[in-house]
Amino acid sequence: MILLGAFMSDIDLGIDTARLDQGRSISVSSEKTSIRYHNYENILLDEFMRGLLEAGIRRRDPGRIPHPAPPARFAAVPGQPVTVRRLFQCLNSFLSDETVVIADPGDAMFAGVDLFIQSRTEFLSPAYYASLGFAVPASLGVQLANPKLRPLVLVGDGAFQMTGMELATVARFQLNPIVVVLNNCGYGTERPMQDGSFNDVLLWRFSRIPEILGAGKGFDVHSEEELDAALRAARAYVDGFSILDVHLDPQDCSAALQRMTAALRKRVR
Repeated sequence: MILLGAFMSDIDLGIDTARLDQGRSISVSSEKTSIRYHNYENILLDEFMRGLLEAGIRRRDPGRIPHPAPPARFAAVPGQPVTVRRLFQCLNSFLSDETVVIADPGDAMFAGVDLFIQSRTEFLSPAYYASLGFAVPASLGVQLANPKLRPLVLVGDGAFQMTGMELATVARFQLNPIVVVLNNCGYGTERPMQDGSFNDVLLWRFSRIPEILGAGKGFDVHSEEELDAALRAARAYVDGFSILDVHLDPQDCSAALQRMTAALRKRVR
């Protein structure tokens, strides 16, 4: 096994102990290189990669690389409540080459990995350690680093309550990310594994945050029609941030999150 810059975190290992045969592995990080049972403290990841490129290793034809079919255009169903599946179908139709997706841990990340990212767009998420509250502050760094990209921020309501008021800094620097709050009344990643009142959070009126800050636009979204209209309006509004409060059923989650929590639930119990 060759591990290039990989962290052995609980997300990678499924809340389990690593059972890797060190005698049959190479691990390279920004700190050292380990080959079998030997550590080389002075060989770092960039040096190791340069060595591989210069080693004259024979290339092999990978064959045909499959690519998923482009997503179908989203058509809102009148009066239909928004579900996680339909939300991300709509977001798939919304993405463009100028969009960078920034996903917070939770279903924003698990459902987000199935987005059909365009050729020049990017996807950022702190998947290694699942640190909640990443996405809104990260949009600051992304847009200041590359003003040509417009961040699409996907964040749960619980994660937003940790760091989401960095929208004040977003407003101060006159940036214009589009923030989609997956409002399922709490920590939706935890509920399928072990539910209880400890997963609940106080309900915020996220769409009214622009009133507090005196900047940006807010949208309260309950139906597919409202979602489609809000995203169109947010794209057209470029003078500040937009925040969409997308109301979801607390028990609704993506297929990807269902697969992961089904495995983790067995360990929790």
